[in-house]
Amino acid sequence: MSRLDVYTAIHKMQRVPLFELTVTAGRTDPVDTVAIARLSGAVTAMVGELTSHAEHEDRFIHPLLRAKVPVLAASLDAAHVDLDNRLDHLRRAASAEQMSPTDPNALYRALASFTAVYLEHLAVEDAEALPALWEQCSDVELLGILSSFRASRSPLENLTSVIAQLPTLNPAELAQMASDGVDPSELPAISELVATILSPAQLGALRLAIVP
Repeated sequence: MSRLDVYTAIHKMQRVPLFELTVTAGRTDPVDTVAIARLSGAVTAMVGELTSHAEHEDRFIHPLLRAKVPVLAASLDAAHVDLDNRLDHLRRAASAEQMSPTDPNALYRALASFTAVYLEHLAVEDAEALPALWEQCSDVELLGILSSFRASRSPLENLTSVIAQLPTLNPAELAQMASDGVDPSELPAISELVATILSPAQLGALRLAIVP
């Protein structure tokens, strides 16, 4: 039986804008003020989302890690402090790019540098924190993480997050997400959107998973 995975889906979703925005920043015309403003806004929005994600981990996942594997938890806590500082630097780089650009590649380099560090952090959570949770925590404790997190947000926030995650998952992961608690009643409202963002294999796996 597969254990509940509190990291992989959200991490796959996070990698998408990191990769896409870094490529976009590298090719954006520095004299195109509209494109620069759009890029700066997108980077600032991503910074906000990653900041919120770290806060959610601190609130819902790290308490269990601190209780079960305190050394690893302390390392992740320290990493979050460092990432907060790096996110602040990235936010300021995005603002500077829009307000008074000097180096046409400044934001691109800032994004690339942050992405490299952030990918390493995700790798630690995937390779060390997730196995530690599976080894040290019961299914009830893992489900408590997910339930508490969802209860802390509005239905629209939860649905938006699901929509963003779906196209980044393979068919087996889509089926697992559905079995872990995607509310089938939410899917008819977004059925047309889901059909446009998923491959046939992904869509088939999701539909099979939610059939009563």
